[in-house]
Formats: sequence, structure tokens, C-alpha cells
Amino acid sequence: MVHLYRGEMNRMTVWRTRLDTTSNWAILLSTGMTTFALGSPGIPHFILLLGLALIGICLFIEARRFRHLLHSKWRIHMMEAHYFSEQLWPPPSDEKPSWREELAEDMERPHFTIGTFMALRMRLRSNYLLLVYFVSAVWLTKVFIHPNSASDIFEFHRRLAVGELLPSWFVAATAGLFVLAATVLVIRTPSEDTVSRWAMWERRGGP
Repeated sequence: MVHLYRGEMNRMTVWRTRLDTTSNWAILLSTGMTTFALGSPGIPHFILLLGLALIGICLFIEARRFRHLLHSKWRIHMMEAHYFSEQLWPPPSDEKPSWREELAEDMERPHFTIGTFMALRMRLRSNYLLLVYFVSAVWLTKVFIHPNSASDIFEFHRRLAVGELLPSWFVAATAGLFVLAATVLVIRTPSEDTVSRWAMWERRGGP
């Protein structure tokens, strides 16, 4: 059991490191693309919209890694809360050690404690919403100042178009809906501690 605990601790540490690595990728990509886009008036503004797409890719990768991290945290908590705590304070003799069956079943057929969509929402809440706000603000600034400051709101709106491929209204609507949807998801997403408690309760047979 001690070796299993040490192995899960190492596994959790590895996934935490990978999680931080993905966040660093997203931050570096956002910083690099904004610096590149604002560096010259000749660079098109929609390069920053591609930056938002890259942030979405990093978010998806990080959500997958986050599920592995929470899985290891669940196993570690099971061992700490039951096996090691029982060594310090033995439970009553009539208490059934159901946690052993749960842990053994999970080792035989591993399954994550949360789904992919919830992991996406939680990572968006932790780091990525601020990156979305940052890139969106830089994008609007780029549209306004290059090649020169827009004289009125109508000129600013015309500049939102992506060549002849996408009209201004479509770009404005999709970008606005994307930022709004990300904000609403974050507001309605519980904290990591709350989700971890829910996962522990459900897997122990709670309502």
C-alpha cells in the first residue's frame, strides 16, 4: 500500500507538471501572437482570432491532463482518508471497509472522476478565461489603431471583416458569442474543491 501511495503521488506530480506546461504554452502563444500582431500595421487582425483557436486547442489538451490529475488525487485521498488514517485512529469494528473494493475496482477498470466538458470548464475558470479576455482586447485594439485610428464606429465595424471571406457582422457576432459563452460557462462552473467533493460522494454511493 505504501508503494502504491508513492506511485500515485509521483503520478499526480507528473500530471501537475504537464498541466503547468500546457498553461505556459498558452501564455507564450498569446504573448507572442499579440506582440507580432501589434508590431506592424500590415499584419492582418484575424491573426489574433487564430490565436484564440490555439488557446482553445491548449485548453482541450489541458482538460485531458486535468482529468488524469483528479483521478490520481481521488486515489490518494482514498488511501489517506481510509488506510493511513485507520493506522492512526482505528475505526469501529462494525464499520465495513468498502473503500477497498472501490479502490480495487478502479485499479481494475480505471475511470475518471469528471467528464471532458466539466474539465474544460474548470480549466477555463482557472486560467484560460483571462487569456481569452486578453487576446480579445488586443484584437479590438489592433482593429481600432491599424493602419490608423478609426474615425467612427462604422469604420471600426467595417474593419472587422476578414477580407471577402467573412463579413463584419459575422465576425463580430461569432467573437462576441464566443467570449459571452466562455464567461457564462465560468460563472456556472463550481470550484475544483467542490467538484472533488462531489466526485468523492458519488463514488462512495451518496445521492
